[in-house]
Amino acid sequence: MKKLTIAALITLGLGGVAYTAMADNHRGGPAPMLEQVDLNQDGNISKDEVSAHRAERFTNADANGDGLVTADEFETFAEAERARKQEQRRAKRFARMDADGDGSITAAEHEAAADKRMDRMFDRIDTDGDGVITETEREAAKEMMKERRGKRGQGRRG
Repeated sequence: MKKLTIAALITLGLGGVAYTAMADNHRGGPAPMLEQVDLNQDGNISKDEVSAHRAERFTNADANGDGLVTADEFETFAEAERARKQEQRRAKRFARMDADGDGSITAAEHEAAADKRMDRMFDRIDTDGDGVITETEREAAKEMMKERRGKRGQGRRG
């Protein structure tokens, strides 16, 4: 019974990973995850496709193919997923910075990307648009970041 309960919880956890990833994809929305679930690529997602996607994830996590996912297999699967997603994010960041697409980032491209990011951040914090970030705006930005981290459950500091 204990093995069945653990297997059921792990199965639910694997399904939850997909749905958490859909909800937690902050930059591009849920579209990339939904594309993975849309197995026949018709633009629609059926319950059968969701079930098949979940079964595929379980099979991928079940490294030895015994129909059970152990804690070690689950951790290995989760770590591989994190590494894969991290590499995708890294490649997207690099591609954004490599403005001419030549496979390398020049000092000018790096500076332009940093300026663009700084401008977006500055504009987001400078809520009254006067070109100056006041103490009040800084405090509001800190509070907003705390709220966002709390919603994601990913606070970086204690």
